[in-house]
Amino acid sequence: MPRHSFIRMTKLTDVKGRVDYISNPKRQEHLYAVYTTVKSEFWQYLSEQAQHDFWKSNQKTGKCIEGRELIIALPESLREKDPELLLQLFAETFRQKYGVQCTAALHHNKAMTNYHIHLVFADREMLEKTDVKRAGRNMFFDEAGRHVRTKKEILDVDGNVRPGCRILAKGEIYDIKWFSGRKDVFKNRNFLDDVKVMYTDLINKVVDREEDKLQIFDASGPYLATKKIGKNNPKEEEIRSDNQLRQEWNQTVDQILIAGGSQEEVTEFKQEEVVQRVSESVKTHGVQPGLLAEILRRAITILKEFLDLLMQPVKEETDAGGIRESSDRPESVLPGKQKAERPDSREAEFRFMRIESVHRQLNKTNRKLYALQKQRETVRLALDHTPKSIFHHKERKELQERVDGLERQIRLCRNQLFLIVDANGYGSIKEAEQEYRLAKRALEQARRVQEEWNGTTLLDKDIHELQKQRMKEQKTSVLKQLAAMTTEAPRRNMNHADKKLSGKEASLFISMHK
Repeated sequence: MPRHSFIRMTKLTDVKGRVDYISNPKRQEHLYAVYTTVKSEFWQYLSEQAQHDFWKSNQKTGKCIEGRELIIALPESLREKDPELLLQLFAETFRQKYGVQCTAALHHNKAMTNYHIHLVFADREMLEKTDVKRAGRNMFFDEAGRHVRTKKEILDVDGNVRPGCRILAKGEIYDIKWFSGRKDVFKNRNFLDDVKVMYTDLINKVVDREEDKLQIFDASGPYLATKKIGKNNPKEEEIRSDNQLRQEWNQTVDQILIAGGSQEEVTEFKQEEVVQRVSESVKTHGVQPGLLAEILRRAITILKEFLDLLMQPVKEETDAGGIRESSDRPESVLPGKQKAERPDSREAEFRFMRIESVHRQLNKTNRKLYALQKQRETVRLALDHTPKSIFHHKERKELQERVDGLERQIRLCRNQLFLIVDANGYGSIKEAEQEYRLAKRALEQARRVQEEWNGTTLLDKDIHELQKQRMKEQKTSVLKQLAAMTTEAPRRNMNHADKKLSGKEASLFISMHK
């Protein structure tokens, strides 16, 4: 499977301390190189400027942002490159594009599994002339940050300085201009996306092997991105649980695409039932992980119901891929029609034959995976209905062992799907299925052109298929219908623990308890 690039940005409230932390050999176990475009005192000046501007803005809440940091994950194969030259390349590329100074360090984590760069940068440009103003005497500022003439104006009835007022001692800086204001480019939401494109392209240029090249995750596609769990993150369990749901979503999407589902329909469903609903929930209730997880669980349930519909047995087509063979009737030319060069569909046929073989392998493995998942659901249901008592300990143990065994088989099936696409040179299941649909359409078009050249017209079957296609385009999305049904009434499979065993499930339950 292709590896996605990982670049994260954080805002720094102590830029000088952070620069020392990433570049100090005494504080880092695996520090390979440090590169800076400025002297160390630069970060002290930047900190003072930021703190002064923050105080001057009279903000009552929040923290002062002094600088920013990028963490850039690298392929392990780049360890073979000179670390100092590699780090210089990344730092200078950033400085030249955005016109600000930076300090970078090349690290490994303790487990030696994460080769990465820390790049701390200023979000302001340094002025050619520094303008620093210091107080010639004590200066007094009221709650609104306004300068007042005497100390009495900021005292309460007991002679104490009122909360929010401030005294600036003689000699302290009351106005300083080493730097410009924050550059607008760093306030733009697209900044991090642009950085990801820049550094992903740079990484792909310096790696030697094709398999080490990275891709940028497409947030506008049908998949959901998982989140990286940082060191000592207090929300580790919350992120881990969220990632499990995201992975379940992505795995279900893969199965839907193999089964013939539309990528566009799934993407539209994701936008409406996940992205928009999460956004509305955050606006109404704030960030509540429980509510966000419930939205995702509901959407996954609908996706699985859609998969159930796609996986229903269908009548086998008469030939591979459901493409009707072209007519064997002799060539003819319509009156008044000049015979042009004979169209050749062989190239389209070879392309389709190759990808059709991959599609058949994926489809076969997907059906096996689907059957195992349904079997696991049934065994889990039987386990849920087995009393948790000492008298049923053996039965519960056997059922749990069956669940564990099915879990292992499911993991193997999923790995097999990825091995199939990888062995055939595709980066993902989505990429392989897109190629299959494009090749199928290209072959259909080539055969249609050949039939027209032979003097034939569309058969009744073709007209019927076109009519069906138009009706299909006019129909409401199946996923939208399922989502509407879920909104109107609770879904049956949202409360498996309370429903009764069906006849088939009961038979299996009884057979396992004999």
